[in-house]
Amino acid sequence: MHTTSTHNNPAPSYYTESYSGIPVDVQFRHMRESKRVIGVVQQLMEKFEKYDLYGARVTVTVDETHHREGKNVFQIKVRLNVPGERLYVARSQERTGMHDGVYVAIADCFEGIERQLNKKHARRSSHRLQQKAA
Repeated sequence: MHTTSTHNNPAPSYYTESYSGIPVDVQFRHMRESKRVIGVVQQLMEKFEKYDLYGARVTVTVDETHHREGKNVFQIKVRLNVPGERLYVARSQERTGMHDGVYVAIADCFEGIERQLNKKHARRSSHRLQQKAA
């Protein structure tokens, strides 16, 4: 596990861990590292246990951007890289001040990735059924 905190440093901080056999990199940009965000990511990684994702890697980027109105925006990006397959990406954005906005945005991203995986699985299943019927 590798962790780096950036309190006044503009460089991103990283948190790397493995869940369900899938390495996960959590990157914090323009904000301090958050153990609560990491905990939410850990919980959401459980969704991927039911998929065959051998050699996969997940990258979660949490970026707090500053805007003129004085309100910050959390931009979340989750990328699931599976060797030999396409890249699965989901993005979400929430303004600060929203109730647990960053956590909702992270959950939305993981749901987006899961929808993409379910579509792929449904296509594979229907393709197999068509082959058996032929």
